Amino acid sequence: MDQYSSSLVDTSLDLTIGITRMRVEEDSTTSALVDELKRVNAENKKLSEMLTLMCDNYNVLRKQLMEYVNNTERDQVSPPKKRKSPARDDANSSAVVGGVSESSSTDQDDQYLCKKQREETVVKEKVSRVYYKTEASDTTLVVKDGYQWRKYGQKVTRDNPSPRAYFKCACAPSCSVKKKVQRSVEDQSVLVATYEGEHNHPMPSQIDSNSGLNRSPGAANRSRSLAEPVTTIDLTETKKVTSPSRVDFPEVQKLLVEQMASSLTKDPNFTAALAAAVTGKLYQQNQTDK
Repeated sequence: MDQYSSSLVDTSLDLTIGITRMRVEEDSTTSALVDELKRVNAENKKLSEMLTLMCDNYNVLRKQLMEYVNNTERDQVSPPKKRKSPARDDANSSAVVGGVSESSSTDQDDQYLCKKQREETVVKEKVSRVYYKTEASDTTLVVKDGYQWRKYGQKVTRDNPSPRAYFKCACAPSCSVKKKVQRSVEDQSVLVATYEGEHNHPMPSQIDSNSGLNRSPGAANRSRSLAEPVTTIDLTETKKVTSPSRVDFPEVQKLLVEQMASSLTKDPNFTAALAAAVTGKLYQQNQTDK
């Protein structure tokens, strides 16, 4: 019986043939796809973060560029602001005393700047230039204009071989008028005096004339002639006339034209100075004739 059983053939069917191998292959393929999908998602996330950062940087740069362009256009349209003086900046700087910050107001700064600008404008408007005729042998830089001066400096400029002398009023610091004296480049016998400012006191010669009322008429006339701060015209350096007590008016006019022809084109106020000088000379001549 056992021998018969062992000789029988197994005819049963195995329905699971090859299924296990196919499942293994499908599982490996799915795992690979999942890993690839995760990698792509991570890469996309990283690229998104980089793109977001780049957009933020672009917006910041664009904002800075717009601010720079607006500031540049505003500076070109608006007038330049005047720089405050260092002394005023120190006064306006915050001073911390006991933990309290103290600073001057903006209105005071504006008032100070306006006041300083007005003072500078007034000083610039009061600059005048006067020409004085001197002797050929005179090498000094002293101009007798009726006021008393103190010399405080001298230097040589590039455009003129003659030195330039600097004077200030003898009443300084109460009177801030200054004077620069230098010989003319065209004519070394002419002194060019440049006055800066205006005297706030009368001439010493006027004070002397008012106090000495009992002096002779000739002395009073000399004081008045010295008190006139006008252009000095040397009418005595002329050709010799026949009569020492009388001047020929055509000769005076001819000399006047010859001496002042060059200065007439340079000084716009020369006409007034010329008229004053001629009037003074004629007045002195009339006094001499009397």
